[in-house]
Amino acid sequence: MFRGIHLLSIDSKGRVKIPVRHQDQVTKICSGEMVLSIHPDDPCLVLYPLPNWQQLERKIAELPSLNVHSKKISRKLIGHACDCDLDKIGRILLPSSHKIYANLTDKAILSGQGTSFEIWDEKAWQEQIEKLERLSAQNDAPEEISKLAL
Repeated sequence: MFRGIHLLSIDSKGRVKIPVRHQDQVTKICSGEMVLSIHPDDPCLVLYPLPNWQQLERKIAELPSLNVHSKKISRKLIGHACDCDLDKIGRILLPSSHKIYANLTDKAILSGQGTSFEIWDEKAWQEQIEKLERLSAQNDAPEEISKLAL
């Protein structure tokens, strides 16, 4: 499971170094073979170990192809997906188009999301957290969340 928030530097060639503890997990899961895409709803990137991506891809393929929400997810996630393998020192290359989509320049937030990661612009990450705080204060939590014991 990928957990935690990490501040990453983006080098002049557009590479980010995955934290060592995650590098070890990724190497065990998929020998460093990963897939990078854009998030269908948020201005961030999503990064999956190849086996986790393949599971997601199968689920997307099963969605009704004429449904507008299915098309959106397929076109954004699969249409923008690219293979990106960890190099010898644990870096991945962020394509220019993906950096533009997520407004990434020299710093990024890597957020572990269980089976994947999100990569955010530092300012956009903070804005998203604040937005979620405001929205959650305005809405009652679903029953499943209300029952969650922390």
